[in-house]
Amino acid sequence: MGKEKQELNEWARTRNLAYIVYLSSTAEKTPKSIKAFWHIPELDDIEEEEEKVYLTDDQLKRTLKLYGVN
Repeated sequence: MGKEKQELNEWARTRNLAYIVYLSSTAEKTPKSIKAFWHIPELDDIEEEEEKVYLTDDQLKRTLKLYGVN
């Protein structure tokens, strides 16, 4: 797993450098986004996970009340 992450980071660095070269040499008025320029699914298609809520609002109120926090 660690080796895969390291390799993915190397691809991301390579993509960033290639994108910088692309931006510096392009004559396009609206250059492509980095994702359109070089799509890496493992980086670009990650969906944001919803923030996990470990306490309900009621549990939080009771806990704060227990410790005297208003």
